[in-house]
Order: sequence, then C-alpha cells, then structure tokens
Amino acid sequence: MKRFTARLEPVSHGGMFVAVPAAVAEAAGVAHAARVRGSVNGASYRSSLMKYSGVFHMHVHKATLAEAGAKLGDRVRVTIEPDPEPLPTDAVPPDLSRALARAPSAKAAFAALAPSHRREHVKYILDAKKPETRARRIAKTVADLSA
Repeated sequence: MKRFTARLEPVSHGGMFVAVPAAVAEAAGVAHAARVRGSVNGASYRSSLMKYSGVFHMHVHKATLAEAGAKLGDRVRVTIEPDPEPLPTDAVPPDLSRALARAPSAKAAFAALAPSHRREHVKYILDAKKPETRARRIAKTVADLSA
C-alpha cells in the first residue's frame, strides 16, 4: 500500500478526483483502468485509476468524501493499492446470461461493450426490487442489445 497527499479537484461533469503521482501508481503496481482501493483521510474507498492528458486521476465518491470530512480544494491523505476483488456488477446474473444465450446478437453486443457499460446493464437488472420488474428489465436489455 502506498501513501501520498493530494488536492481534491473538480470533475467537469460533477464529482471530485485526486491526481495520483505516476511514481506512486508505479510503486503501487497499478496502471490506467486498474481497480484500486485504500483510504482518503481514513475513509475506505474502491475506485478506478484513469489517465487523462498523461496524469493519473482517481475519482473519489461522495460517500467517501462525506465520511472523510473533505471538500473541494482540501488536501487529503490517500492510500492506494490494487483491488483484486470483483465488483458485485462484474458477474452476469444467471437469468440475464440465459436470456443472452437465447439471443446471439444481443450476447455478441453485450460481449463487445466496455466493462463499465456491461456493469451498467447488470446494475440496472440487480436494482429491480420485484421479480416481474427484473424480468421486464432483462427483456428490455436483450431487445436494446439486439437492435
């Protein structure tokens, strides 16, 4: 686990990030698009490391900021390390998998999506509270991917 301090910067479309020094990222064994975890002012986080204009950026979620007592412009203490644990939305639910297997074009379209977009589809289905809502969402997802 590597430690550094950074200023909380604004993201143009909302939210905040910290710039992760390249030397810290390298020492932590993480690269662009890597899943990372650690703490911000002692508050735990899970995020991804992105690279824009040659600089590593790590988005800091609102809940983490609230727990850390941090706001825009603050300098924060950050720890970072690789996060090998999958996200809950990384696994395709069995009912979605079966529906995709019955629709080869949708299955191919789903496989071609970026991992973040696949996770969005899975989250949409997992967030359904009622079985009938879940079934409708699966049907809609398959239809959208088939189009």
